[in-house]
Amino acid sequence: MGLFERLKKKSPSTTAKTEDTATSTPAVAKQVEALVGAAGTLTVKMSKSGVLLTTPRVSEKAAALASKGTYVFNVPVTANKIEIRKAVEALYKVKVESVHVIRGMGKRMTRGRISGRRANWKKALVTLKKGEKLDVYEGV
Repeated sequence: MGLFERLKKKSPSTTAKTEDTATSTPAVAKQVEALVGAAGTLTVKMSKSGVLLTTPRVSEKAAALASKGTYVFNVPVTANKIEIRKAVEALYKVKVESVHVIRGMGKRMTRGRISGRRANWKKALVTLKKGEKLDVYEGV
C-alpha cells in the first residue's frame, strides 16, 4: 500500500516537527520572520539585475564598440529596454545614455533525420554617458 500512503495528508505533528527544526536557531527565526509577511506568505524581494545581464558579448565588434563607449550584453528574450537600463545602472553604478536591442531568430537545424531549432536570442547595445566606463573586457 505504499502508493496510497504518498497520497495521504501528513499529520500536523510531523509538519510541526519540521518547522521547529528549521527555525531552531534564533538567527534563522529572525530571518524567517522578516521574510514572512503579515498574511503569512513568503515574500522575497530579488533584483532582476543579475538575471537580466547574462553575459557580456565577446567579439571583435563588441571590443571596438566598447572603445567608443557602447557595451554589448546577451539578455533574455523577454527583457525590455527599461529593465536593461535599470540593470546596468544598478550593477555597474554608471549612467546609461541609450539602449538599443537586437532580436535574433533561431535557425532551423537538421542532423540526419532529426530536425530542430536553435533558441531565439537577444542582445543589448548599451551606450554610456560621456566619461563613464565599464571594465567588462579587461581580462579577455
